[in-house]
Amino acid sequence: MAAEHAPGSAPGRHLVVVLCLLGTVGQAGSFLYLPALPGMAVEFGTGEAGAQTTLAAYMLGTCLGFAVYGQIADGFGHRRVFWMASLVFVLASMAAALAPDLATLNAARLAQGAGSVAGIITARSSIRTLVPPDRAPQAMAALTAVVSLAPAASPLIGAVALEFTDWRATFWLAAVLGLASIVAGLAILPRGVPVRAEDRPRHALRSLARSRTFRACVVIGSSCNSAFMILMAGSPFVFIGIYGLPELAFTGLLGAILVAFAVAALVSGQMVARMGARRALGLALVPVIGGALLLAAVGLTSPGLWLLYAVLFAMVASMGLVVPTGHTIMLAPFPEIAGTAVGVAMLVNTIIGALALTAYGFVAAGSVAGYALALALFVLGILGGWALLPRDAERPA
Repeated sequence: MAAEHAPGSAPGRHLVVVLCLLGTVGQAGSFLYLPALPGMAVEFGTGEAGAQTTLAAYMLGTCLGFAVYGQIADGFGHRRVFWMASLVFVLASMAAALAPDLATLNAARLAQGAGSVAGIITARSSIRTLVPPDRAPQAMAALTAVVSLAPAASPLIGAVALEFTDWRATFWLAAVLGLASIVAGLAILPRGVPVRAEDRPRHALRSLARSRTFRACVVIGSSCNSAFMILMAGSPFVFIGIYGLPELAFTGLLGAILVAFAVAALVSGQMVARMGARRALGLALVPVIGGALLLAAVGLTSPGLWLLYAVLFAMVASMGLVVPTGHTIMLAPFPEIAGTAVGVAMLVNTIIGALALTAYGFVAAGSVAGYALALALFVLGILGGWALLPRDAERPA
């Protein structure tokens, strides 16, 4: 069945705003309850390690979702599959809020993670299939900017909620956000399947694996995602544990980095529109790679707090020019299997990011030098993706 809206048409003037909402719900589900972890651990009679299993369960659920959601949505229509997967997220959030023990909570978190991927996959693939090509780079930049702020904003919202109630309220709030995304998604997503079955590759995964452009962009995305995971997990131990920064001050400084990343992401949309995605990416690599090399050098000199922060700020902010541009290039050749492409790429990014974080914990954690070198190493991995990228990477198939 053909879609009501042809690819490249916008089914509503508020499309990008709604897609940004859809893309942030999963992030909110993951980070809203972080301030409640200590209270949760006390109620269930477990320690920090037990409470952290809820994060692992959520991540495992997202991996399962990334593995299957995109292909199913491409085959049966993003509108239909989106509301079904989002309903799983809502019901799982409600189950988490009512969980009587840690085992039940982890089961709910697993299901919540699996349902959470619907928003981000639908948002990114819809930019490729619904937004006119001349506006797609700006739309992808806006989505990246909004999504990047979720890790900073969500815990703050959760902390405010905890001032009035207990940890279970954070999951009720996630359920409300999920319901809002279902309503918004049904309002803007077209009915039917966007691409006829005969127009899609018979072997979508094989087509992606054979694409040099896709492989290159996955390397770029995995490098950025690994760096971000180390940034989020390692920064508290460095800036609070080693430098003695107060928790509130650290939260503000980390938030400033994420805001700078979001601003750079918005700028990237304008750069792509003016000069093309591949050239914009090449220019963006100059401050990113320069920042990574400087961070590695500074990290080996026992730097002061503000020198380390300044270099880190500049490097991560510059990465905002890379991430949305990489997504734009990756999806350009695949309008017919955009959901599958996003799902596979995010699955690989998540797995490699988790492995990178594990390796960091065993090899480099506990020192400023280890933190700086690990971040620099994964950022430098972007060069590997750039080397793989063909000259005609922006050309649709």
